[in-house]
Amino acid sequence: MNAPLKKSDFIGLENANWLYCGAETPPLKCAADAVQKYFLSRGTGPYGRANNAAKEASLKNNLSQMLNLDAANIAIGANSSEMFFSVIQGLDWKAGDNVVIHTLEFPAGVLPCLQLKKQGVEVRVVRHENWRVEPQQLLDQVDNRTRLVISSWVSYLSGARLPYQQVYDELKKTDALFIVDVTQGLGAFQFDGTQADFVIGSSYKWLLGPHGAGILAVNPARTGGINPEVVGWRGISDMFSETRFEKFTYHEDARRFETGYPAYPTLWALEASTGYLLNAGVENCSNHILQIGGYLIDQLNANDYEVMTPQQANLRAGNISLVCPRGEEVSEALAAENIYAWGGDNRLRASLHAFVDSQDIDQFVDALKRHFRV
Repeated sequence: MNAPLKKSDFIGLENANWLYCGAETPPLKCAADAVQKYFLSRGTGPYGRANNAAKEASLKNNLSQMLNLDAANIAIGANSSEMFFSVIQGLDWKAGDNVVIHTLEFPAGVLPCLQLKKQGVEVRVVRHENWRVEPQQLLDQVDNRTRLVISSWVSYLSGARLPYQQVYDELKKTDALFIVDVTQGLGAFQFDGTQADFVIGSSYKWLLGPHGAGILAVNPARTGGINPEVVGWRGISDMFSETRFEKFTYHEDARRFETGYPAYPTLWALEASTGYLLNAGVENCSNHILQIGGYLIDQLNANDYEVMTPQQANLRAGNISLVCPRGEEVSEALAAENIYAWGGDNRLRASLHAFVDSQDIDQFVDALKRHFRV
């Protein structure tokens, strides 16, 4: 299994087995170089600002290729939690409305919904079955008072991948909007942003970037009249207008969700990492991840571990989880051998990006036999 990403392109993989990508990925050398170039560029005064704008435009273009949306429909914020809050609070909620979420969701998308209860909004929680949530389970909770359905594309918990197109095909027939959290897949897999209303992601996982950026993609088909509750100078069309002390006008594109300057060192690095992934080929990455993930699942099944992640390739991505009540303890024991996996929440998760090879899997499974705790 020849990995499409070279381990030599990363910092920290010389003596480590990195199955930790669902938490964060190892830093890319080209991304580290990009941060240094940012500081050198900043030393050129106004030319540095022009370079920042060019890098931001290039980053949005890279993301647009991964999301099948125009670059003008992509906004950059501080983190995914900020993006969730901005979108959810931007809707005109009324008492009696409802929002649909499920139990495989990360808290970033759940917590803003729970706050809506103070406004009389019902939060409908779909319970997973065998670590999966089917599209129909979500759709069965939608009625004429549903304003929003939220789901991760790939679950941080179980690794299950949602057939989001099936959900959106039905939601387009209603007034309910659809937010998809792509944090656990974007960069390693291609996502069609035309099959959701809002797409939210993070910089430091599968996109191979550093911390410091949240990504929001806005499908304009049904979201044109939605503005954020929080406004900043980057989100308005003319901050120096003659009437700036009386009123303002939002940008019509996704920039309306931006407030102030982004973390430009992160953007320079993320521009480099997304370019690196596009050059390697996102499809090449996803094919490898599915193949190596299948190999890991086979090994886990052969050793009678309870695998939470679906066996079928089209229903999983890079996260492979197994039931492990003492997962945190096991992950600490593995880390002592320089094998990085995430443990906790009654599970152990191995997250495989496109630099992981079969030797990494064999080493992980061998160590798991020694350290697994029931």
